[in-house]
Amino acid sequence: MPSPDLVDTERVGATIEAEAEKERRQDGTVAQLELTIEQTWADITPSEAVAGGGDGHLLDQAASLAALDPHVPIGSRRGLRGVKWLIRKLTYWYIRFLTDQFNVFAGMLIRHLRSLEARLGYLEAAADQPDDHSGPTTVVCLDDPPEPSPTVVSHVAALAGSGPCLVLSGGEGAIVQAIGERGIRVRGVEQDPDRVLAGLRRGADIRPGNALAHLADAETEGFGTIVLTGFVEKLSLVDLQGVIDQANRTLMKTGRIIVAVADPANRSRVDAELGSGLGISPMTWRHLLERAGFDARLESCPGSRIAEIVVAHRTAIPSVNSSPSQP
Repeated sequence: MPSPDLVDTERVGATIEAEAEKERRQDGTVAQLELTIEQTWADITPSEAVAGGGDGHLLDQAASLAALDPHVPIGSRRGLRGVKWLIRKLTYWYIRFLTDQFNVFAGMLIRHLRSLEARLGYLEAAADQPDDHSGPTTVVCLDDPPEPSPTVVSHVAALAGSGPCLVLSGGEGAIVQAIGERGIRVRGVEQDPDRVLAGLRRGADIRPGNALAHLADAETEGFGTIVLTGFVEKLSLVDLQGVIDQANRTLMKTGRIIVAVADPANRSRVDAELGSGLGISPMTWRHLLERAGFDARLESCPGSRIAEIVVAHRTAIPSVNSSPSQP
């Protein structure tokens, strides 16, 4: 027979459980809250692999620490163990909701932190651009060339060869769209975000970024046609030779280069002074392309700004370390 001085912990525990069950049956809101918390907790509880690792990712460790355990140890001594068990049982009923809700909040916070970390990673990768000092030299006070006229667009599209085709720079997508309407796979690259947005609105495949960096990254792709326009009018002769060399490496065996630029000799006095030493005439483009191993010709274009278009077909396959000769 048990001593009257000892507390019958099993009977007290059974009484507490009975009162808790009675409360659940009488108040449907409590039961619904318990079910909601348990379902949410099951969704965000870390797996055993995450909870057991001590040297893992910081967020994984934080998720493991967020899994609080309200069942404190009660020891092994008989009398003291019974008293501790009773205290734990009485306290657990009052703090259960608070503990579970805190765990749910901590789990959701960890999930949002992981999402934020992933987005920051995407932004850092997108902002990883080449060093400005290693790129071509341009003059910021010289305005960007205007969009090509419809006449130039139609002529360039008619001269385009097999795909895939790369347009540098793509501008607002007129040339890209015209070439695509011929059934040729084509994309353009444009650095001006406003022009990129205008090109995307018209359904053209225009990608933001530095045109030369994109050309270097796409060296292993192989293009059937490369269209050079827009930004090349603001490059120096040294940079233009680098563009020809890179385009030569990127072309397919039977690829072609199309150059649609205005003659610097026809610039206004202000543009001529601001762009001194930048850009070359279509005739000089033909000369450089011929020295680089292309069979180049000039095609007349009745445009108000661009009067001639250079079309260059490859006549020799470049070696890996080849570079265009100096004019």
